[in-house]
Amino acid sequence: MLFCLRPPAAPLRPFVQHYLLVHTRYDGLASAPAVKPMPPAPQQCLYFYPRGGVRTFHHKEQRFVALPTSILVGPQVARLDLHFPSDHLVVCAAFWPGGLHRLLKVPVTEMLDFSVESRALLGPAVAEIEARLAEAPDYTTMLAVLETYLLGQLRRLRAPAERPIDRLLAVLLPSGRLRGSLDSLAAEACLSPRQFERNFVARVGLSPKLFARIARFDQAFRLKERLPDLDWLAVAVRCGYYDYRHLVRDFQEFAGTTPPRLLAAETAHSRVAGGAASNHRPVPGA
Repeated sequence: MLFCLRPPAAPLRPFVQHYLLVHTRYDGLASAPAVKPMPPAPQQCLYFYPRGGVRTFHHKEQRFVALPTSILVGPQVARLDLHFPSDHLVVCAAFWPGGLHRLLKVPVTEMLDFSVESRALLGPAVAEIEARLAEAPDYTTMLAVLETYLLGQLRRLRAPAERPIDRLLAVLLPSGRLRGSLDSLAAEACLSPRQFERNFVARVGLSPKLFARIARFDQAFRLKERLPDLDWLAVAVRCGYYDYRHLVRDFQEFAGTTPPRLLAAETAHSRVAGGAASNHRPVPGA
């Protein structure tokens, strides 16, 4: 299994959090796919699957969806399960909240809880990226193809594209968490509370309060992944929950299961993949 996180070029850092490249060959899965749980998270992403074959199971709608070669993923509030083929390759740009809307002009409010084929929103340039990724001789070239496209999109932006709320989001959201009351944030953005919420939704796709809940839920799940010996009560307290029952309510709402069961599903996938995803390896030549 190869797992790589790479930072973007400096001009893209206000928009893109990181690039992700994963290549996994699941031994003995010719007839049964590997399954990875994907609970809601703050990031919105542009995905490419050069090998194709990925399906998702949407828990809220109780149905399977076959994914195209490239998708844009909007704000998610329900759990998905990814069903991978035996040879799985994904190249992804993960955006800061608001970055997808600002850089690619994607209407994130219309993508709540589902993905869209990238060509439908980004045009025929996506087909060229798909072809170049399929022909790329190595992983480094794949990441360069994606970054070259995003840098091209950045050059097309018309100034002034940044407003006070954009500068505020850049400070507030890198950790995935809001700080301060809605009134104080609105005042800092030179907006009324109602205007702030409307502009926040246009950029992030969710209300500030719902975003903060999902960000806290994601932080709790990732903290337990990193520190498996930390008990769930300690996880809840560190992430700002009142108690363990408060944390469980968010897990039930966003993931449809309890914290231990969601972690067990993630651990089972990591074992099948041949190691936990936290075992990062650099891309050769990067």
